[in-house]
Amino acid sequence: MKLIITTSIKKAEFESLSKTFSLDAVKIAAKKTLQGLGENIKSSTKISGTVLRKIYLTSTGGAGRAVFLLQISSVKSVLVMIRLKNDKQIGANMTVKNPKFKKALDKNLDSILTDWENGDFEEYEL
Repeated sequence: MKLIITTSIKKAEFESLSKTFSLDAVKIAAKKTLQGLGENIKSSTKISGTVLRKIYLTSTGGAGRAVFLLQISSVKSVLVMIRLKNDKQIGANMTVKNPKFKKALDKNLDSILTDWENGDFEEYEL
């Protein structure tokens, strides 16, 4: 099992919350999603052979939610988004019915695909 964090997502999503959610906390959440925990979410961006899954994230710094793009056949989890639970814009309402979430999700998925094609990502063992 592997966690993948692309360069764009690391800068846009993870770095600002890295003091709240450690890499180890993200790894634990990624592993749980690959094991079937979390809630599948729909997206207008379809990437063949993948599923999007939302999971709750907790640490000593607070509570949040994360979205992972799962490649089940290759047992890889790609971080798409991470937010504090009290983020009123997106974190409290991570559903495609929320236009702000949908816009951020589509933007992040586009960034992930670009980074993936350019080899701009890091892999971590779970």
